[in-house]
Amino acid sequence: MNQAAREERIVNTVLLGGIFIAGIVLVREGPYFDNVLDGWPFFTGAFFIGTLLGFGSWSYNFQIKPSLKFSGTYRQPWLAAFLMGLLTTVSVSYINRSFAGPVERSMTANIEDVEEGKGERWHLVVKKTDGSYQRYLIPKPVADQLKNEKIVRLGISRGALGFDLITKFEPQK
Repeated sequence: MNQAAREERIVNTVLLGGIFIAGIVLVREGPYFDNVLDGWPFFTGAFFIGTLLGFGSWSYNFQIKPSLKFSGTYRQPWLAAFLMGLLTTVSVSYINRSFAGPVERSMTANIEDVEEGKGERWHLVVKKTDGSYQRYLIPKPVADQLKNEKIVRLGISRGALGFDLITKFEPQK
């Protein structure tokens, strides 16, 4: 095996290891996307921007001509794109929720179910006024408060990146 092939294999292994670790981190952060209002454009936008950034920066920095091939060194920009997409998605979610402002407004919804998740993570399923169902991530103490309730008041905060999220759950008396 020549030196170039060996280096290429090492870089591919490092990128695949990074993707594996980023996937684990995304699984840990993923449930928080439930609490973002209209979370799917937030998730897909972050992933798409990160993927473009990863592909473009890897291709530019390592002078690899963009191609639809997935063999040899042409594989690396694609792996870097996927890795950067995952990392960007996790990062923007964490930033948006961690630096969210105070509760600005609220809405009420009918409680359909309080589901047990893993560890301290529980899920609240509500029926919104438009008839659709939405699931939110809640901590165990909040789940205990809401188990026997019929209506919940959802506190909405502005996220640091401008995406609103549900940050407060309290029974509606």
